[in-house]
Amino acid sequence: MMSILKLILPKKNQDLGVGLLENVISLVIVTTILSVMIPIFFAEKEQKLNQKILTGAIALSKENLDDLRRQRILNLPLGESTSQEDNLGYSYDLKQYICTQEPIINEDESVTCETTVDIERNLRHVLLKIKKNGKEIYTVQTAFTRLR
Repeated sequence: MMSILKLILPKKNQDLGVGLLENVISLVIVTTILSVMIPIFFAEKEQKLNQKILTGAIALSKENLDDLRRQRILNLPLGESTSQEDNLGYSYDLKQYICTQEPIINEDESVTCETTVDIERNLRHVLLKIKKNGKEIYTVQTAFTRLR
């Protein structure tokens, strides 16, 4: 036992450099720090990717709503339409509902959309649902009307 301690611990009045014990302790400290930092790094990276996907979905919905605003309200296509669109390097599934009454989102996530045209009523309700890989990313609902 004493011979092992003599190997590990330096002798008095001798400067042999860094010993085995000091190297092991520093290695344990570095390993502990890395084991804490690596999961934080990957979680931050995943959060940044999710934020970029959400930003693309919001930009896509804004572009779609701007395109609808440019059309005459009576010329808007009523009902449900589905398309696949690209934005910021990602592909999204866009479902658009244009209704004459406020759309109802059911418990099973389906949408009930009234499309009976009333010429006296110049109001259209728009609901956009944006999905990526089958997961809903963003939903926006608004109403358009023609000013007299």
